Amino acid sequence: MGKQQLTAESDQTSPLGGDWNGETVSILDVLLVVVRNRKLIGLITLSFVVLGSLFAILTPPKYTASAKMLRESTTEAPSRLTGGLLALSGLGISLTGGTAGITVEAYPDILKSREVLLAVARSSIYFATLDTSMSLVDYYNQPPGILGSMLEGLASITIELPGTILRMFRDDTPGGTGLGNSEELVYPREEVEETLKRLGELVRVNIDRNTGIMEISVTTHDPLLSAQLAKKLTENLTERVRAIQTQKAREDLEFIQIQFIEAQQELEMAEDRLAWFADRNRNPKTANLQIEMERFQRKVVFKTQLFTDLQTKLTQEEIELQRSVPVITILQAAVPPLKSSEPKRKLILFTSLFLGCAVGILARS
Repeated sequence: MGKQQLTAESDQTSPLGGDWNGETVSILDVLLVVVRNRKLIGLITLSFVVLGSLFAILTPPKYTASAKMLRESTTEAPSRLTGGLLALSGLGISLTGGTAGITVEAYPDILKSREVLLAVARSSIYFATLDTSMSLVDYYNQPPGILGSMLEGLASITIELPGTILRMFRDDTPGGTGLGNSEELVYPREEVEETLKRLGELVRVNIDRNTGIMEISVTTHDPLLSAQLAKKLTENLTERVRAIQTQKAREDLEFIQIQFIEAQQELEMAEDRLAWFADRNRNPKTANLQIEMERFQRKVVFKTQLFTDLQTKLTQEEIELQRSVPVITILQAAVPPLKSSEPKRKLILFTSLFLGCAVGILARS
């Protein structure tokens, strides 16, 4: 009687056989299930491993090329350029100030901006599989082959047919902007927008908050293409950051240049008038002639002072423009990777083996 009651209790508390009330599963119970159902578990595990192996083998390899860059932080310490021009401070040229610049945290947004991606998409890239150079827009929008043409034709008379009929009854053509011919908006093309979207999906950006180092990674099915895209993204990002950072300084410099040229022309005109008057009145004796001579001389003095001030300001703005250019250092240039980054075949096989064993054991629990 006692043995029967013990047997009943053991059957009732067995976690993997019969009724289970939620007690802790021991390793011995799991091993017993594995031993009793080893054929089924082995078959399920083998199936998962085979499927995982097929997936790992048939998945096309992907290659990741990376480039690392660092932007030097802007400080109040004088740079090499300003350090060599400190002597100009005695002429009234201010060498202090400077802007803090664009933070590194803004670089990913600038990198994936339309301006940068469009510049990369339209640049010439060499494609080893085609043995030719073309833009990324042309590459992604190549004419389809025979099979592709057949599939597109089939889609146009089936899936895309309702949309085609709707477009016939409505005008989807963008209207005028009303801005005039000189300010007419340019509507983006669909193939260009699709290329920018695909390019953005290939790019990954990682920033080390401690060091400020930014890593740009591009993953494609071609190692050479990945390296080229990473290089062009780095180059265009650098140009875009410098353009944004120096925009205010360039506008100020252009304004001062215009004022300087005008002041120079006005000074030459004033000097010519003074010389013309002096040649015709070498010894002015009347009061009117003397006052007229002084008037011409005062004008020349005023224009000379204005010209000198603008010349000083022009030099200062040129220095400020050079100081506002951010120093971006390429720490690691992108090179074609030798090994693929995806798929991770060992990880896939290990995961398949683990899932197969787990599913096999749970199937008999």
